[in-house]
Amino acid sequence: MKSKSLKSPILASLIAFVIAAGLGLALRWAFVLDMPEWFDYRNVQHAHSHVALLGWLFGIFSLSIIYYFNLDFSRYSKLYWALQAMVVGMLLTFPIMGYAALSIVFSTGHILLSYLLAYRLWRDIGLHGKDEVHKLFVKTSLFFMVLSTIGTWAIGPIMAIGQKGTAIYYASIQFYLHFQFNGWFIFAMIGIAIAMMQKKGILFQWQKLRQFYILLVISTVLTYALAITWSTPDIGIFVVNSIGVMLQLLALIVFLRLIFDKRKEIKNEFYSYIYNVMFIALFALALKIIIQAIVVIPYMAEVSYTIRNFVIGFIHLLMLGCLSLFSFGSISKIIQRDLSNSGTWFFLLGVIFTELLLFVQGFMVWQGWGFMPYYYLLLGMGSLLILVGIVMIVLDLSRLKLNKK
Repeated sequence: MKSKSLKSPILASLIAFVIAAGLGLALRWAFVLDMPEWFDYRNVQHAHSHVALLGWLFGIFSLSIIYYFNLDFSRYSKLYWALQAMVVGMLLTFPIMGYAALSIVFSTGHILLSYLLAYRLWRDIGLHGKDEVHKLFVKTSLFFMVLSTIGTWAIGPIMAIGQKGTAIYYASIQFYLHFQFNGWFIFAMIGIAIAMMQKKGILFQWQKLRQFYILLVISTVLTYALAITWSTPDIGIFVVNSIGVMLQLLALIVFLRLIFDKRKEIKNEFYSYIYNVMFIALFALALKIIIQAIVVIPYMAEVSYTIRNFVIGFIHLLMLGCLSLFSFGSISKIIQRDLSNSGTWFFLLGVIFTELLLFVQGFMVWQGWGFMPYYYLLLGMGSLLILVGIVMIVLDLSRLKLNKK
């Protein structure tokens, strides 16, 4: 695999991240400034989420799998660019018309192409024994990617029978989001991370990895229950979710022990940039699981999904603090050099600042203390830091000449 051949697709995914961050900044500033009449908040929000999820994370995780599992990108090139073309279509249509015929055509096209990508990756990766648990994680991530789209396909029939805005409508959306984030992306991230370390000769006990894998699969399925407790607050559903989050916490403990045992080897084999961003990504993942474990208490589960600040903060903790930082480390390993250190610091400071604002404000709403002074202005400034950081990373990478290796 030539890292040089991946420069353009990596830049394309990062540019999608820039656009998503720009749209996110506009959404934050909409509470501070008078926006143009054509600016529809809900439509721009749809564009922001689709470009971030499909243009950035979907794109960069697909490229990372291709690179770390020694696949030939030339065999995937047309498919990758076709997927990105669908994202461009969504970017051009969602802000103007929201969910309408044309934007649905592009989003449906992306889903269908993602099936082809999943099939090709599944076939080409293969799986030939107990020492290839990293492949098991990635192939499971592809299964969850496909599974998640059931929620998307269900939305059309649900709307057709007049059930838009009902519990089953939102349960379908949450089905898609849950198995995208907690299934496709997290399992792919772990599989890629293990593959990265195996390339450096860092090997884990396969029995412990299998134990971690089984716990994580079961917990991923069970924790979907939280997404439907808001509409169906049945004690049985709360129990299912509680079992899921406790198994997820147990899986985290097993994984942290594996990493802790190999910490010296990991630090010695990876240069500081990769080690640092991966460590922060792991910390964000651990924090996400610990926060999620709090919802084992039914009252806290209700609080977690009824206060919007907590919901957004939780999603961004996973998407920005964990998955995106991990992707920075993955890209750095592919190109064999640091990404822009200044850009990474701007990005990280923006993420930390906005996360603190979201969770502190959420706590204030929970306690009935109202809003902190200049909350939206501060949130917009934090989002600006994130955007500036990503732009600096893109500009730095665009000037780089990669080695042909």
